[in-house]
Amino acid sequence: MNTGTTSKRWVGRLLAAGMTTALGLGLAAGTAVAAPTATPMAQTVTQAVAQPTQVVTPDTAASVRRAWEARGRPHRMVVVRDFRIDLATDGRVTRQVGRAGGNLTISALDQALPSDWLTVTDGTATLDATLVLTRGVSMQLGGSGSTLRTLQLAGGATPADAASIHTGGGRVALNGITVASIDLATGQPLPSTAKGRPTIVASGGGRLDVTDVTINDLGTVSDGTPGSDERGAAAVEFRTASTGSLVRTTVARGSTGVELSHSQGVHLEQLTVSDSADDGLVLAGDQGTSMSGIRATGNGANGVLVSGQSGGRPITGISTNANGAFGVAVVGESGTQISAVDTTADEAGGLRISRSTNIGVTGYTATDQRMGVFTHVNSSGIVLDGIQTTGGARGLVVEKSTSHLEAKNSTFSGARVAGAALNGADIALNGVHVTGSRSAVRVDRGAHDIRLTGLTVDGGRDGLVTAAGTSGLVVTDLTVNDVASDAVRSFTPDARITGAEITGGGTGLDLAAGATITNSTIVAAREGIRSRSPEPVYASGVTVDTTELGVNSAEGSPFTLVNSNVHALESVRGVINQQGTNDLSLPPLNLLGAIGIPLIILAVVLEELHSYRQRRLGGATRRRRPPLPVEA
Repeated sequence: MNTGTTSKRWVGRLLAAGMTTALGLGLAAGTAVAAPTATPMAQTVTQAVAQPTQVVTPDTAASVRRAWEARGRPHRMVVVRDFRIDLATDGRVTRQVGRAGGNLTISALDQALPSDWLTVTDGTATLDATLVLTRGVSMQLGGSGSTLRTLQLAGGATPADAASIHTGGGRVALNGITVASIDLATGQPLPSTAKGRPTIVASGGGRLDVTDVTINDLGTVSDGTPGSDERGAAAVEFRTASTGSLVRTTVARGSTGVELSHSQGVHLEQLTVSDSADDGLVLAGDQGTSMSGIRATGNGANGVLVSGQSGGRPITGISTNANGAFGVAVVGESGTQISAVDTTADEAGGLRISRSTNIGVTGYTATDQRMGVFTHVNSSGIVLDGIQTTGGARGLVVEKSTSHLEAKNSTFSGARVAGAALNGADIALNGVHVTGSRSAVRVDRGAHDIRLTGLTVDGGRDGLVTAAGTSGLVVTDLTVNDVASDAVRSFTPDARITGAEITGGGTGLDLAAGATITNSTIVAAREGIRSRSPEPVYASGVTVDTTELGVNSAEGSPFTLVNSNVHALESVRGVINQQGTNDLSLPPLNLLGAIGIPLIILAVVLEELHSYRQRRLGGATRRRRPPLPVEA
C-alpha cells in the first residue's frame, strides 16, 4: 500500500470526524469549538500560554453530559480540567477554553468565561453557572493577596437556575469571603422556598476547605413529595468519600445548614449554623469527623441531627439555643459517645436519643428545656453520666420502649413537672440529685425493674411518685428534705424501700400498694407513714419522729410494725400488727420543745401587742386602791 495514500486517507477521516462533532454541537463544520482569545503579550509574562483547544470528542461530550445530569441539569455549567475549561449549555458543550493549569483563581476564571456567566467588580464576583472541578484541579477563592470579598451565586425558581459549586474530584478553598445567593432579577438573596437556590458541594473524592467565611441563603428545601427528584440540598454538603474542613465559619439561613453524608475525616471548628429552614448540622453516617466549638441557633428543626453508622466518631463541643425541635437529636446510632454539649431553650427539648444502642452521654447540660434528655423508640444501653438540667418542664424523660438505661451523678433542678419521668424496663438512677421540682422522680404506668440508689431530693412538692401498673421498684439510700407534700407516694405493688432518710415536709411515706420498708428514718414531717394499701405493708427498723401523726393505717390496710420507734402527738392511728420491740410514745422533749418554743414566742408577741394597744387607747393607767381608814 502506498504510504502517502494511506496518510491522506487518515487525514480525511480525522477531518470528517471533526466536522461531524462540530455539526453535532450546532457549529459550522470544520471549526474548533471557541478557540481561545488571543492574549496581549504583556500577560504572557505572568501566565503560561494556554494549551490549544481541541475539537469536542464523543468522550468529552459524554463526560460533560454525565456531570450535567448528576448536578441537577443546570442551564449553564463550567467543567474545569487540568488544561481546559468546558462550557456547556443545557448539557451540550458549546465552548472550550484552554488554560495554563495550576491553581484556579477568580481572575483566571473571569478571563475564561463569558461576561454574562461571570462578572467581577470592586471585589464582588457574580457567578451565573454551575462550576465543577475535575480530579486534580484546585481552586482558591479569597485569601492572602486576593481582592475578592463577596461571591454571589445566582439562582432562580427551578433547580436548573442554580449556580452551585462542586469540587468534583478536585479541591475548593474559600478563605475570608462572604458567599450568598442572589436573584439577578431583583438583586436580593433568594428565599428559602426557591427551588433554584445554589449550594456548595464536596463531591466524592473531592475536598472543600472553608476558613473565616460567611455563607448565607443557600440550599433548597425538599418539597416532601414521596418519590420526588427534588429531595432538597443543604447549603454546604460533604458527600460520600469527600473530605475537608469548616473553620471559623458561619452558615446562615440555609435549607439545612451543613450536611456530612458518609464523608471522611471532615474537621469542624468554631462552626455556627443558624436560622436554617430545617436542621442546622446533619451528621449522617460520616466517618472520622472531628468537631469543637459548634453552635446551632434558631434552626427550624434540630440544631444538630446525628444518624447512621458512624464508626464511633464522638459528638462533642456543641451548644444549641432556640431551635425548632431538639438541640441535638441522635437517631439510629450505636456506640456513639456524646460529651460537652450545652443546650438552652430549644422548642422540643435538649437531647433526643431514638432507635439507638450503647450511647454514652457525659458533661451534658440543659437549661429551660421542655425535656432535658428524651429517650424513646427501643433505645437501650444508654448511660447518662454527669447530666445537669435546670428549669424547663422535665429533666429526664424515659419512654416506655427504652430499656437498660442508667443515669448517674446527675442533677435535675427546678423542673415544673418532674426532675425525672421514668418508664421502660431496667432503668437505674444512681447518685442523682433533684432540687426544687414539682415531682422529683415520677415512675409512670408500665415501668418495671426500676432501681433508685442514692437519690437525693431537696425541696419541691413531692419526692418519689410511682403510678399504678408499675412493678419491680427498689429504692436504696433515699434522702428527701423538706418537700411540701409527700416524700414518697407509691402505687407500686411490693415496692422495696431501704435506708431512706426523710426530713420535714407533709407525709414521709404514702403507700397505696404493698411495700417493705426497712432501716429508714422519718423526722419532723407532719405525718410519718400513711398506709391505704389493700396489700400488706411491712415496716422494720424504722424510726418516726413527727409533729402530728406517726403511723396512719387506714381501715382494711394490713400493716406490720417490727422493732421500730414511733414518736408523735398521735403515734398510731388505726389497727396495726406489732412484732418484736416497738417504742410508741409522744415525741421526744427536743421535738416538743421545737413545737412549743414558737408557741411561747407567739404568746409573748401577742401580749405585747395587746399592751401597746391599751396604752394607745388610754386604758393602760392602773387605778390605785383607796387607802384604808386609820381606824381600820
